[in-house]
Amino acid sequence: MKIIELKRGDYQDHPLDYEYTTKYYYHVSIKKRSEINISIKRKRFLRKQVKTFTDHLFASYVENPLVYGIFDRKKLIAVIEGSLETWNNRFRIWNFLVDKKYRGEGYGKELFDYMVDVAKGLKARALVLECQSCNEPAIRFYFNRGLHFIGLDTMSYSNHDIDKKEVRFELGMRLIDTEITE
Repeated sequence: MKIIELKRGDYQDHPLDYEYTTKYYYHVSIKKRSEINISIKRKRFLRKQVKTFTDHLFASYVENPLVYGIFDRKKLIAVIEGSLETWNNRFRIWNFLVDKKYRGEGYGKELFDYMVDVAKGLKARALVLECQSCNEPAIRFYFNRGLHFIGLDTMSYSNHDIDKKEVRFELGMRLIDTEITE
């Protein structure tokens, strides 16, 4: 499996059609009294959910994107896009997609691990990404790759993300250990 860097001129605005099936979601509950209590519990949907959305490579808001792909003959079957956030020295994964027909064959692991090495090579202190709380297969994949939960946004996709069972989760991993100073 060969990982190839994709160039902006060839892949500017290339559409990425995401589709995943999920049986579970992470229910977010926030109770505000004298304290703020946040609970996140894995729950099962009544029926399997199929979620779809489209994104594009090399979006204008991504600072100096690095994009890598894996091909089967001339077909792009897996792609990952990331960039170094210079203001805080974190490497953010913006897009990561493996074609449905090729999932479970190791392409995602190879591509993701490659991008972790790219981030380490840039001396990023951490790697971060977002994932919908209902994309349980992706969350499981990221946890297995060493990421952990670092935050959430309850109004990222709409004003009713909790009700829609689609809260933005931020996941991340430390790449270098920095000293804690007081």
